[in-house]
Amino acid sequence: MKYETIGSLVESLASEFLFLDERDIDVPSAGKFLNLLEGLVKEAESSGITEIKEVSAGLTSLLEKVILDTLPSREEGFVAFEKGVSVMQKIIDDYKNMSQFKGDMTDYRNTIANLIGAQRVPVAAAPAPAPAPEQEAVSLEEAKPAAEVAEEKPVESADEDEPIEKLANVQDEALLRDFITEGLEYIDEIEVNILNLEQSPEDKDYINTIFRPFHSIKGVASFLNLEKIRTLAHSLENLLDKARNGNIMVTPPLIDVILDGADALKTMIGQLRDQLENRPITPMKVNLVDLVDRVEKIDKGLEIGGKVKKLGDILVDEGAISRDELEKTLSEPGKPQEKKVGEVLIEEGKVTPKQVSQALRKQTEQVTDMSTIRVDIRKLDDMIDMVGELVITQSMVQQGLTNNMGSDRNLMRDIAQLFRITSGLQRVSTGLRMVPIKQTFQRMSRLVRDLAKNTGKNVAVELVGEETEIDRNMVDEIYNPLVHMIRNSVDHGLETPEERIRVGKPEKGLIQLKAYHGGGSVVIEISDDGRGLNKDKIIAKAIKNGSIQSADGMSDQDIFKLIFLPGLSTAEKVTDVSGRGVGMDVVKQAIEKLRGKAEIESTFGKGTTFITRFPLTMAIIDGMIVKVGTERYILPTTAIRQTLRPTKESITTVVGRGETINVMGQLLPLVRLYELFNIEPEQVNPWESIVVVVEGEDRSKCLLVDKILGKAEVVIKSLGESLKSIKGVSGGAILGDGNIGLILDTEGLFELSESA
Repeated sequence: MKYETIGSLVESLASEFLFLDERDIDVPSAGKFLNLLEGLVKEAESSGITEIKEVSAGLTSLLEKVILDTLPSREEGFVAFEKGVSVMQKIIDDYKNMSQFKGDMTDYRNTIANLIGAQRVPVAAAPAPAPAPEQEAVSLEEAKPAAEVAEEKPVESADEDEPIEKLANVQDEALLRDFITEGLEYIDEIEVNILNLEQSPEDKDYINTIFRPFHSIKGVASFLNLEKIRTLAHSLENLLDKARNGNIMVTPPLIDVILDGADALKTMIGQLRDQLENRPITPMKVNLVDLVDRVEKIDKGLEIGGKVKKLGDILVDEGAISRDELEKTLSEPGKPQEKKVGEVLIEEGKVTPKQVSQALRKQTEQVTDMSTIRVDIRKLDDMIDMVGELVITQSMVQQGLTNNMGSDRNLMRDIAQLFRITSGLQRVSTGLRMVPIKQTFQRMSRLVRDLAKNTGKNVAVELVGEETEIDRNMVDEIYNPLVHMIRNSVDHGLETPEERIRVGKPEKGLIQLKAYHGGGSVVIEISDDGRGLNKDKIIAKAIKNGSIQSADGMSDQDIFKLIFLPGLSTAEKVTDVSGRGVGMDVVKQAIEKLRGKAEIESTFGKGTTFITRFPLTMAIIDGMIVKVGTERYILPTTAIRQTLRPTKESITTVVGRGETINVMGQLLPLVRLYELFNIEPEQVNPWESIVVVVEGEDRSKCLLVDKILGKAEVVIKSLGESLKSIKGVSGGAILGDGNIGLILDTEGLFELSESA
């Protein structure tokens, strides 16, 4: 029945209000109420229940004044809101029982009118004069939100130096700052899921997860009187609503306009932040007039995508029935016109009831909710520091108990349980700072899509290892170097569709982004199946620039690394994407700034892979604690191949390679750590010490240490700006006795030993 949906919304409103603390109401919680009230207005209009529409409009105005703290008494506002909810419950009950409302709303109207005035005005405008005591309360239809009263005008473009939305329209700066933070997060969420939707256009879950952020942006923007943002978000939300209800298809034009709309909203919200921080206004890159025109065309079915998605089309897409068989069955004479497509196909035995049920479910899936909590990063850092102190104290207690073996057995058992809990707390708290690289990869996917469109290339993106976690502080830092490499791969690496067909490749090129943990580092690989690097061109350009005299004795890797030198671009022409003097030398500088490393693998005619390795600035890793002289170091267990005490006979000296150890038939270089770090060792002879075989990027070496003290889970800590240039060390960790142990970087040790 038509009352069931309204009744459900009213009950949801009542339930949410029941658990609301009037002292803690904020923009997100208010946005939830606003969305429910908006849904009630829409349902009431379609059902002709004017009383529900009137009450919803009044409660919307009341709620906004509660949020903006412009009521004489917040407590009275909540009492009035509760009364309004009760009135709506009574309205629904009466309609169900008597087909119309028989109650009197005079008391409710007077209560709301006395609180919010006879007519609501925009937030930035002067308040309307309060009604005289003898003035009769008017219908609350006049008190509906300004966003609903205002004429729906398309957003207009502005001068580049002028923001689209002005701060003068907003009175509450704290609420605005919350909106800016949340709004930008919503846009990131939209960008991630719109690309997933492009790959799976029939997946209603993706449509729902895109719909929800637009809906939230619209609701809160309405509260803050940000009309242009609200209008654009509302237009895009309407498109998605039609898509999830099957009224329009998800096609490339719709994907494009949603992405452009998200970009426009991101810029508009960023302009608000620019104004708050007194920074130059970020110019709009999208023409808003054209954007709104495109939205309207798709909405009206004037562009591809304005078709109705029918049940039969869904069944064909799902492979339940062929297109020919569907058309033949439905066109046969004698079929009752009143029967639905699903019924006919089931009766004919063409599809099963389960297949029809699944197809119908795809048409009617609803919005799914996602719960998150925002925590101030400073509070999180403080908590992690406190957990670190707890771990240190635990280790000290453990050492004290070890020295006192006659302790109470029950006490020892309880302390052991405390240690296990502390270790778990350490892992969980540190893990809070770690985030999957998925969102960064999704942003790269968006970049590839835009670049491919600009360069006229057909490109697919493959993501591997999206769940690989990195410290959240690294996310923004690694973005720029990755962007440069992606641009290089799309613009210079991949061929045009015509070139690829000519050389026997698939028309669609492939960019693969891959992430994984290796050797105590985060490894990110960007691969393409394009032209590959031309060694002859690189050598010729390097000689011409005076970077090298000749390539004699240079390995392929040495030649490829020449492109990281300034002015070594081999691009034949300048494009809008790359080749404007910002070359791979900038990438190298950005990577080295993060104490990372870059490698290149390439086969001419087949493709190129950029391999970047970044240290984990903070992460729990398994490490082996080794002792050299009086110092202790930590080797990541992921870099350790084996440990051994070599025989005297297995040690030889090879010309040009120095000392080597025969490890299972393989001669591996010996690296004496005490020489690299200028430490007095306990033992000098390898056959009296311990050798740890460690692996780097593409080679293995033997590290000579005095003792292995054991394994431990340690938290990597950055050494800071003053010590970041130390080669062979990637960070530090607090050990059990409270002292610091340095975490060794195997590749850095290799380079240090070779230079020595």
